Amino acid sequence: MIKRIIQYEVFTLQGFCRILLIVLLSGSTGLLKAQDPHFSQFYASPLTLNPAIAGTYSGTFRISTIYRDQWRSAVDNPLRTFAASGDVKFDLNLSKNGLPDIVAVGITFFGDRVSSYDYNTNQILLTAAYHKSLDKRTKQYIGIGVQGGIFQKSINYEDLTFGDQFNAVDGYTLPTGELLPPNNKAFADMSVGLYYSITPSKRFNFHAGAGYFHLNKPNLAFFNTPDIIDPELNKSDTLHAKWSLHTGASISTGSRAYVQPRVNALIQGPHAEVNLGFTFRYKLSKTEGRYFLLGPYIRGVRNYDKFGLESVIAMAGLEMNNFIFGISYDQNLNGFLGGRKSLSSLELSVVYIGEYHNDDNFCPQW
Repeated sequence: MIKRIIQYEVFTLQGFCRILLIVLLSGSTGLLKAQDPHFSQFYASPLTLNPAIAGTYSGTFRISTIYRDQWRSAVDNPLRTFAASGDVKFDLNLSKNGLPDIVAVGITFFGDRVSSYDYNTNQILLTAAYHKSLDKRTKQYIGIGVQGGIFQKSINYEDLTFGDQFNAVDGYTLPTGELLPPNNKAFADMSVGLYYSITPSKRFNFHAGAGYFHLNKPNLAFFNTPDIIDPELNKSDTLHAKWSLHTGASISTGSRAYVQPRVNALIQGPHAEVNLGFTFRYKLSKTEGRYFLLGPYIRGVRNYDKFGLESVIAMAGLEMNNFIFGISYDQNLNGFLGGRKSLSSLELSVVYIGEYHNDDNFCPQW
């Protein structure tokens, strides 16, 4: 089936996306391995970064939203990814050192859209985390988080064409003889995470964490159904488990300025990426909790056997009372299939922290 599509398809950006989707649909894991979407503002989507991040903020609850618009200048219909999550925490006065333990619960909605062919991914996830206090003086915590839920994938066959539909003259007008599977599938998903933080002074804090996603490694193949009896079809497309490793710090460089270095590494099957950079955080007013945020970042990626610099990222944000507003722009440094069109992405995020009460939050919110 795929060979017939390639034979008749014009190899443009749209043609590549068409072939890409059919490979996904057929479960041809020898040609393509499933890989999760990602955000450049990774801390603005905390529960998709690490389940153990639930509850790691100064306040009583947190609501985080983010939207990513990708490749708008290169394709007619850009790729769109969005997430919204909320988590609430409760102090447990079980520790003997006077620093309360923390338990947190959260919920996440995640969506990814390939509009050209109505290829959609939706997720709903529940998260629970527990943070054990280690030392009151340095505000040390170590935590664990678990996450579980379902995700659903669907595709609209009316937006696809196949090689046997080509009329050899002017288009794809003939009926297809392809045997198509059900176009809607749902899968269970499980993830876990660890988190450590320390705040030895008001001028410095440090954190590090690791999330392990898709530990049950679900089979995403649409053809994985008893109704499809063709023995030549590959009915397996395993979603690789993914490691999300992240660390960061906040360092005061003056009475109103901070530098916040951050690293996030994602490893999923043969794919890997590293996001590296820092954020400048400057307090706009001596008396009010308003900060301006600005940061350069870079992204390096490995696809199968090669690692290289992929994108440069510019971020800016504003903290205002309980709100944090963020915007970022990615510029890809490589052409796409040798094309000249610019590959860029835009992200917008809003984070709200309920009853925010001080600056000693032990995880960055953006």
